[in-house]
Amino acid sequence: MAPNLVEHVVADAGAFLKRAPLQEIGKNIYTLKDVVDEIRDKPTRRSLAFLPYELHFKEPLPEHIRTVTEFSKKTGDYASLSATDIKVLALAYQLELEHVGSEHLKKEPDVKVNIQSTKRHPETPVNVAGFHFPSKKTSGSSKTTPSHTRTNSCSEPQADESEHFSSFNFWREPLPSLSNDLLSLLEPVAEDTAEKPKPEKTATEKQTKSQTTSTATKSGEEFSSFYFWREPLPSFDEDLLSLLSDSGVPEPKLDSTHSKDIDEDKENEPQKEEEGDDEDDGGGWITPGNIKQVKMESGDWSQPEDVKVGCLTTDFAMQNVLIQIGLHVLSVNGMVIKQARNYILRCHACFKTTTHMERVFCSHCGNKTLKKLAVTVNEDGSIQMHFSKNPKVLNPKGLRYSLPLPQGGKHGSNPHLVEDQRYPQQRLSRKARQKTDVFAPDYAAGSSPFSEHDIYSRAANLHLRDSQCGAGRKRANPNAPRKKFVKQK
Repeated sequence: MAPNLVEHVVADAGAFLKRAPLQEIGKNIYTLKDVVDEIRDKPTRRSLAFLPYELHFKEPLPEHIRTVTEFSKKTGDYASLSATDIKVLALAYQLELEHVGSEHLKKEPDVKVNIQSTKRHPETPVNVAGFHFPSKKTSGSSKTTPSHTRTNSCSEPQADESEHFSSFNFWREPLPSLSNDLLSLLEPVAEDTAEKPKPEKTATEKQTKSQTTSTATKSGEEFSSFYFWREPLPSFDEDLLSLLSDSGVPEPKLDSTHSKDIDEDKENEPQKEEEGDDEDDGGGWITPGNIKQVKMESGDWSQPEDVKVGCLTTDFAMQNVLIQIGLHVLSVNGMVIKQARNYILRCHACFKTTTHMERVFCSHCGNKTLKKLAVTVNEDGSIQMHFSKNPKVLNPKGLRYSLPLPQGGKHGSNPHLVEDQRYPQQRLSRKARQKTDVFAPDYAAGSSPFSEHDIYSRAANLHLRDSQCGAGRKRANPNAPRKKFVKQK
């Protein structure tokens, strides 16, 4: 059966880096020029020069870019997507609208994450050793209950102690022993297998056993649980050995000729095994020749539906957005995410959460300590957070260096550490801000009729632009020497 080819395939940079056979996946292959510009290695760029299919370059419309951007912010993947990734998603969205329609596409994610403050934080430990967490009860009942339990425990007889003893006495009824049940099961077997009556035990042994049992019962009644005493368990070794000896099962004896044949067979066995190993040497190994067949057999393959538009990418953030928006995801080696997840930002300083994924600083404490966290909403509405076990998530790299001294002036370059910290003005020079009007009556034409450019002021040397600002520490160690770019000859 011939495989169903996808009509229109939008390829990301991962498809070209993995050398995916796109001519076997789709009929019309689309991509962006920005995607090709991202590829820097020479083998991949050499393979792009000789493709066995036609590669179409197409740019998405601005309204589709805006739609995909807003949707990725709601899913929480906006911070993980580059400008080229958003354009690739917008192109797939545009082709889906042109060839399929917009009825099945979603404007918002299905599962909305609404963070509600709870009385107890989910990371608060429960029943910590050494700490007392009293239950919320009335003061009268909490004072009267201990005295009531103590009086009952002292006044009731010893037979009903298990019902009225409190947890402070650490008392329980003895557990039933399994020795009697096992002995009762072994008694009928002993009666069937035994042919000869066992010799009766002497009277002295009976007397000693009766004395030990009587003393054990007396001591069991006298000793309390505080002495940590119990009756000794009976040993089953002697009874089992006696049963096996009475059964009289003869041991099989081998003839000399038969034993010789067995010895010869044993000597020939390792040679046969070695020969079989040599014959089956290439049976279970995965080689470059059978790797495709192994992948086909290991996966759960079914007849795919007719897909007209699909996006081939290896980026999990892009796959998450595609699945939640309703687009088809194609993969090179079957590396597709199993389920779609929503993300929130969690502050690891004050443990507050927010669903505004475009925030840089925590809205509660104001620090730059927000980390992306995957969450799922259960059926009962409770939110389950999925923490990462990777220690590099909270990597303190670059924080051991001391902060540089604050710089003054309108062009001070200070690290922006908190949200309410004031930015420097970073204003442009007066010459750069003025607009030259050649039709003004006071215009004095100089050496050039065009507007003059500011290239000598400090703002021009710092390459400042209007509304330019940033956040966080720019470099780990401000005292480290900078490496200047040297053009290779």
